Amino acid sequence: MIRFEGVDKSFADLSVLQAVSFNIGNGETAALLGPSGSGKTTILRLIVGAIAPDQGGVDVPATSAGYVFQEPRLLPWRTARQNIALPLRARGWHKKRSLTEADKWLVRLGLQGFENYYPSQLSGGMMQRVSIGRALAISPEVLLMDEPFSGLNMELRETLLTLVCDVIADGKLTTLYVTHYLPEAIRIAERVLMLNSNGELRELSRADQADAINAFVQSVSHGLMDADAVNFRRDKKSTTQLSDTEQKPAAERVLERMKL
Repeated sequence: MIRFEGVDKSFADLSVLQAVSFNIGNGETAALLGPSGSGKTTILRLIVGAIAPDQGGVDVPATSAGYVFQEPRLLPWRTARQNIALPLRARGWHKKRSLTEADKWLVRLGLQGFENYYPSQLSGGMMQRVSIGRALAISPEVLLMDEPFSGLNMELRETLLTLVCDVIADGKLTTLYVTHYLPEAIRIAERVLMLNSNGELRELSRADQADAINAFVQSVSHGLMDADAVNFRRDKKSTTQLSDTEQKPAAERVLERMKL
């Protein structure tokens, strides 16, 4: 479980979070949505204990957490399998056992044949898959993902999102998924939490989510691109066919219009 109770956080004179309270139950998946600079990454840092709240409480009784960053953050002098095996070795696993486990994840991530490639020899999507494997190899109780697919094309994003959804379901992981993108949030999560630009948080109801999606599609069709280029269905197995440069302004515009 992840529990925040009345959390405030400031950096110097900048207030980032104000009276933030929420719970994520064991095995539950929540998405955290909000504009740039609203405090989404700050919440993740509070969860892992990298920083402390100025006021209020953060309770995360889990003993292990996997963290997937926006960028892969792989060690350049280690191969793909060695990067995935690293946290296992840090936990005292024997070298052979840790590499065998890493190889299992490489297969699941579609990277068989690239086990001994170094990060400089891999594409951006491949490196991000390695970073996902590194986070999941330890069988974490809590999975934190900080806009992990923001730099990937839509086809690869959908492939990896499907993979992550399957892994979360199989492992019954308590998950907090940070994203800018409305369709992605609804695609992966049972609940959607929204931070506004003042650092205030609320949970979106199903009606709120539907309104947000409608506003998102309307925003796209009324200024960002031709509506015929949008292929979004509100079932949880589909996503918009927008590039990153098109999705982010659309999402930001919707958040502003909705004053969330």
